[in-house]
Amino acid sequence: MKNSTLNSCKVVSYLLFSFLLFLYGVGVAQNQLLDEYRKNYKKEKAIFLFRNKEINIDFDTKKDSFKIVSKIESRIFHLRLHSQTYAQEAITYSDYTKISEIDAYSLVQTVDGVRKKQVNNFQTRDAVSDDVFYNDIKEKVFLFSNITAGTQTHLSYKEELLEPRFLGSFFFTSYIPSEKTELTVSVAENIEIGYQLFGMDTSKIRFVEKKQDNRKVYTWTLENAPKYISEKSSPNIRYYEPHLVLFIKNRTIDNEKIELSSSAKNLYDWYYPFIKEIDTIKEFPKLEYFVDELIAKDTTQYAKAKRIFDWIATQIQYIAFEDGERGFRPAHPETVCNRKYGDCKDMASTLVSMLRVAGIKAHFAWIGSRDLPYSYNQTPVPLVDNHMIVVATINGKNYFLDATGSQETFGMPSYFTQDKEALVALDAMNYEIMKVGTASYSQNVVYDSAKVKIDGTKVVVTGNLELKGFPKTTITPYLQFQDKKREREVFKRFLNPHEPTLQLQKISVLPTTREKPLQINYEYEIPNHTQSLYSEFYINLHLNPVWRNTEIEDDRKTPVSANYKFEKTQVYVLELPRGATVKYLPKNQKYESEYFGFSVEYTRSSQEIILKHSVYSNYLILPVSEYEKWNEMVKQLHQAYRQNIVLQR
Repeated sequence: MKNSTLNSCKVVSYLLFSFLLFLYGVGVAQNQLLDEYRKNYKKEKAIFLFRNKEINIDFDTKKDSFKIVSKIESRIFHLRLHSQTYAQEAITYSDYTKISEIDAYSLVQTVDGVRKKQVNNFQTRDAVSDDVFYNDIKEKVFLFSNITAGTQTHLSYKEELLEPRFLGSFFFTSYIPSEKTELTVSVAENIEIGYQLFGMDTSKIRFVEKKQDNRKVYTWTLENAPKYISEKSSPNIRYYEPHLVLFIKNRTIDNEKIELSSSAKNLYDWYYPFIKEIDTIKEFPKLEYFVDELIAKDTTQYAKAKRIFDWIATQIQYIAFEDGERGFRPAHPETVCNRKYGDCKDMASTLVSMLRVAGIKAHFAWIGSRDLPYSYNQTPVPLVDNHMIVVATINGKNYFLDATGSQETFGMPSYFTQDKEALVALDAMNYEIMKVGTASYSQNVVYDSAKVKIDGTKVVVTGNLELKGFPKTTITPYLQFQDKKREREVFKRFLNPHEPTLQLQKISVLPTTREKPLQINYEYEIPNHTQSLYSEFYINLHLNPVWRNTEIEDDRKTPVSANYKFEKTQVYVLELPRGATVKYLPKNQKYESEYFGFSVEYTRSSQEIILKHSVYSNYLILPVSEYEKWNEMVKQLHQAYRQNIVLQR
């Protein structure tokens, strides 16, 4: 009996020793792993050890619907003390998804080894978006505990997708680097999927397709994935970060293909029922009297359409809604007119109906903003667009009308839909894909004219700033200030962002109309702007040097984008001080290319010197081939900006 007890004690002691040795080994391994990753990622606070998504796609014949279930799993390795930034996580979902089997925990290294800290507190909240008043997007938010160098945080959960057209996209990069990122899609043999890779460099993504247990399995893997790139003047990350858009093309039953998202026609057939109720109404009795009264003085279709467009843009407040099916279905135009607010679909519904009442041909049109680099034929799923406008045909010409902005100009597209495709609803069976044009730089003008007076070492600048086109429509909503102190600071940066010593004396925004340019009168002083040496003194008339220090770095990785094309002209008239003569006047300069250019022109008289400086920008996405030319232009601009006028008493 004693021997048996002794043997039992030995076994327990051995097991305890082995367990302690295991914990010690794990701790040593963790330390070695931490040192290794710190060397490989010297500037990173944390990395993903892996990010995986496994999607299983089947069709439930009993429910006559697709069954799409995904497992999402990731693990973060915290490399440094200040990685608590990544302690909070959120799982985003909507009415079209169900989240289950959430497993979140931390693996924390202690003196006793590695301990598992399970996350048990999950809070559900509405996901807040700056540009959406209400949506159905929610978040399950939680916090990993005990985050310190060496901690690993693990997250896995299941997601069931209730709408098969919303498979969406998968990004291979994220906010921190990843050792390995992998997407696996497993589909039943009778289901055909479609996919498109987007981004600047997808060549490193390894793709494998195989058959396994009567299923087709597709796998995309990217090892050593970098984190998102953030560079000034970049377009949306969908233009350059590698990602995959996935969709179900069809399923085969008894040798017959039943299409889901094989073509733009499939998408249109799914979209049209949402607008059918409004699109097929022949008469709007409650709108007819109002429309007739509104356009009573207008004699042409163009004038009538403009009058209706302006009324909706100014009298109906735009408020974005994204709430399940409500995010696709427009409200009745009479409802919108009564409540005086609506989202893009509601405003399109109202505009289409009122134009038709006025006898003008008008159609609903879905369109994606310039944040989305997709086309309808390439990616025929709802991910392709995020907005709705109206296409009106007047005297044989199509007008793309977006009334969601109170300052939008009739006849011009909204700046964020330029150069995009519109899916135009002709009737229940027919549609047309139309390309929206771009506004030329001559339509988007900033004209700054000012008189400049020398007062000792300072200059006093009194001028007028005139804006038309997109410069006007994009700035006007931001000119409604309640805080006068903030108003002055904003105007200082707006008038001259390059001069920190600028002292704003007067500012006045003149009353304007939708048809006329926005005009701002101003007066400011710049101290110590002139320098003197004996009988000579020097002044630089480039008071607000455009594109200064905008060289494109040689190692830039992302495209250069602009909101719109534009032209900016500065005319500064320098009043010569009494008794002063001009000893030196800088030479005129000019640079011209297809995408950008500038001119600097000096003229003089006995009493004044005039500097006219113009720049033009003629691109939305600047081709990489033009980067070297851009830098050459900026170099020449800098040379022009360094030139001083020399006066002599």
